[in-house]
Amino acid sequence: MISWLAALAAVLLAAAATLASSALASSAHGVAGDVRIEVLSVTPRPPRAAQPFALVARVEFAPAPGSIRCNVWIGGKRFRDIRLVWDDPTARCYLRLPAGARGKRLTVGLAATLDGSLTRTTLAFRVS
Repeated sequence: MISWLAALAAVLLAAAATLASSALASSAHGVAGDVRIEVLSVTPRPPRAAQPFALVARVEFAPAPGSIRCNVWIGGKRFRDIRLVWDDPTARCYLRLPAGARGKRLTVGLAATLDGSLTRTTLAFRVS
């Protein structure tokens, strides 16, 4: 009877040690990443129809680089003619507003992900 209890205790102790070591390894590898976005500038302000537009933001990843995407909507419709440039740590989202955008709402979203951690910022403007 004692050997059976000793064997069970040894198995439970080994399982607890394995769980503890895997938890330490996952936190050491940065599973919970830290992502920060700070908008630096928007030009021109207010945005003008048929003119270039740029959103510049500082995107910081810790401990390693992640992914960035920029989404643009004009008048509630997705606008896909954009250019996203990332020079660590600065992200620039460029586009040329269409001439028919005057009076419509421009929404620009910048999202950054790292190891399942998502941070996003969204800005909205009226196009003049």
